[in-house]
Amino acid sequence: MNKPVEFPLQQEPKEFKRPKPFYDQWQNDEGIPIHNCFHVPDLAKVELAPWKRYGGKAAFINMEDPHLTAAIVLELAPGETLKPMKHMFETWCYIVEGRGATAIQQKGHQDQTVKWRQHTLFAPPLNTTYTHRNVDTDKPARILMVHNAPLTMNLYHDEKFVFENDFVFKSRYRGEQGYFNPSPEFLGGRIFRTNLIEDLRDFGLKEWNERGKGNRTIFLSMSHHTIGAHISEFETGTYKKAHRHGPGAHVVLLKGTGYSLVWKEGDEPTRVDWKAGTMFAPPDMWYHQHFNTGTEPARYLALKSVGNPEHRI
Repeated sequence: MNKPVEFPLQQEPKEFKRPKPFYDQWQNDEGIPIHNCFHVPDLAKVELAPWKRYGGKAAFINMEDPHLTAAIVLELAPGETLKPMKHMFETWCYIVEGRGATAIQQKGHQDQTVKWRQHTLFAPPLNTTYTHRNVDTDKPARILMVHNAPLTMNLYHDEKFVFENDFVFKSRYRGEQGYFNPSPEFLGGRIFRTNLIEDLRDFGLKEWNERGKGNRTIFLSMSHHTIGAHISEFETGTYKKAHRHGPGAHVVLLKGTGYSLVWKEGDEPTRVDWKAGTMFAPPDMWYHQHFNTGTEPARYLALKSVGNPEHRI
């Protein structure tokens, strides 16, 4: 009987130092703060610095296991318009605070404008040009961008390819008028297709008691992104059943107060306190369970690379 050929393990020389992933190197060269963390107590208070690429202030946020998805916080000064931007990675835009508008451009089509305010969620279609503008002349605006740049940039290893690529993804966006109409389309189950939600706190959810008594959830398909999104809410004095999944889930609290227990199988749980504006990311395959200790229903947005939710139908 033939036996498989076995090779001795190759030991790396002691002086060998593994290079950083391309995305990490790119981050270091951008000259803005890099926050490597498990928990952001308040997205409105994250330390930022001027970012030449966009023209405003910004910071990178690398939560646990940031090799698929990561985040950027952008700030626009009162009345400020950032530089036009396009790229070969997907991004969701959640408005932390402020009000403004984002122009969406694609060669050969009429420009469209997405108007936004605090708690709005939208997603520029892949590789379209978008320009953020703060329409308030008295107050700054902050945008959380959760994206899959680590996956994209670590694959191609070429900044110019990522940010200066003219390819048009016609299967995702053809300049359709009304593309950013906030009216949702129900696809069955708990899945809705919409390219703009004006206020995540008011969006209607569907009961899902299997995840905990009083739980309500919907999944979102937006701009044909492969980064999945869902909104979940549970009543005061209740909890979500403990569960675990793969890496990169950015959990953003929209309203309510409480805490979550997070633990690796066999270890003691770590407690994470949260309120509206908190963000955290459970590590890869760690159990987590959410508890509402406040006086109103707790609601959160979760963004994670799981594939287009329409494929679940």
